[in-house]
Amino acid sequence: MRSKRTNVLQVIIILIALLYIVTGAVFYYSPVKFMEIFSIEVNEDWFKGIQFDTFIAPVYFLARSFSAMIVTAGLAMILPLFDPLRYRGLIYFLGVVFPALASFILLYNGIKTDHWIIILFGLIFSTVLLITICGAILTYKEAKSGIE
Repeated sequence: MRSKRTNVLQVIIILIALLYIVTGAVFYYSPVKFMEIFSIEVNEDWFKGIQFDTFIAPVYFLARSFSAMIVTAGLAMILPLFDPLRYRGLIYFLGVVFPALASFILLYNGIKTDHWIIILFGLIFSTVLLITICGAILTYKEAKSGIE
């Protein structure tokens, strides 16, 4: 039977997985709808012209492919639910390392360019980072001794 601390970590993992899956899937399905969620209007003519712009087209398609990668990362976060000890490295990578890098880049650039949406995403990744660290600290002793 798993401890209450491990259950707390698993709830954190489920929330992060859902965040990654939903965010990545919505952006992959329609970047315009994704931006409309945050009340950012995108001109349809501009959006249709992306494919003809030699700079924006690669950036757009790379962003969509990265959103598919985020969905995959969210699906991979389900693995620690079955064996939290074996997949602890995955928890650290997708719950600590990735959000730490993403939040730093997003917050730095969002503050530098004064884009509130970038700052918001940086804060979301910072929150993911902090709750994952809290969950990892809660279960550190148990994981070190090999107890779930």
